[in-house]
Amino acid sequence: MSFLHSSIFFIHFRLFGKLIYHQCIKNFTLRRTVITLGFLLTIILSASMVFVFRLLDEIFFFSYRTQEVKQPIFIISNPRSGTTFTHRLMCMDEDKYAFTSLYHTTFPSITLFKVVNVFSRLDNKIGHPMEKGIKALDKILFKGWENIHPMGWGKSEEDEAMYVYTGYSAGMFFLSPFIKDVYEIVFPDTVDEKVRKKIMNFYTNSIQRVMFAQGHNKIFLSKNVMSTGRLKSLNEAYPDARYIYLVRNPMEAIPSLMSMFSIPWNFHSPEIKYDSPEFRAVGTIGIDYYKYFNKFKNRIDPKNMITVNYEDLVNNPKETIEKIYDHFDLEIDEKYNQKLSAITKKQKSYTSGHDYSLEQFGMTSEQVYKELDFIFEEYDFGVLQG
Repeated sequence: MSFLHSSIFFIHFRLFGKLIYHQCIKNFTLRRTVITLGFLLTIILSASMVFVFRLLDEIFFFSYRTQEVKQPIFIISNPRSGTTFTHRLMCMDEDKYAFTSLYHTTFPSITLFKVVNVFSRLDNKIGHPMEKGIKALDKILFKGWENIHPMGWGKSEEDEAMYVYTGYSAGMFFLSPFIKDVYEIVFPDTVDEKVRKKIMNFYTNSIQRVMFAQGHNKIFLSKNVMSTGRLKSLNEAYPDARYIYLVRNPMEAIPSLMSMFSIPWNFHSPEIKYDSPEFRAVGTIGIDYYKYFNKFKNRIDPKNMITVNYEDLVNNPKETIEKIYDHFDLEIDEKYNQKLSAITKKQKSYTSGHDYSLEQFGMTSEQVYKELDFIFEEYDFGVLQG
């Protein structure tokens, strides 16, 4: 079930087998099967390389295991609620935080980080040909995501890719539309205790590696909407953790989430219609995440959590970040203050190009309100929308 020790690497092979069965046998289409097998081959090759380099970490950088991760900050929310924007605003305070870029989460090894840094310095001296090549690759790999979730290998990114290696990642549903058949992926907190501990052992060890490479005394800053389903595990691993909870009107967040899944699903499973049970299952994830966080939040010390309204973030990003810093007794220096001011000016001219509606995906406002009436009441979202 695991390679050597779960801190080095952990893969739940049975879960991957279950995914393959539903993807390639029970719900067979040639297109989806080819894409799935291609993805799995990529995972195997990537995991093999990462495994080898993580073993090298144990030889050359073994002292990383003494790296402390004190009072990390986790930006948690339902998907499509402003976590990426919040994370990238805070990541501009580079002297304060250690955070993950996409390549950190895909290749979590100190040795690999060092190799990338060597090539980056070389690239700077010869006119940035590698950087230009990577940006060109980003445009190909992440085409269609520009107005939804801008992505790139060097951009600050959530740490979900680390969990993908284990299999226990709701991100796997970008590949598989058969959510109900492996719904345990959505809430890793509920799986077998031994498996859950191995998942978190791999994750926390990976964070130690990131911290060791980026700065021993920095604060680890994570953004991950899918970690809503592993709040119990995070709280056990980091009892002193601080949480920023972004909350958005479910009538907007839930159809936006379903719309996001339409991009990969249209590619590998075009036969699945927008108003299908598969798309409604995505909406169920959104509803269940609201419920789970609402039940869990009382376990968190109020001084270690702040709730941020999505509309406040979008309309007043600088003021919102200042409130977060004030709540956690963090200092905003002049350099970071100037960066926030510049971003605020840009944000005033921003308009989203992402259009969606609940009805488009076979759900109604009444259904969502019935499930989440307590959210509308607590956060005063008011009249039904969508």
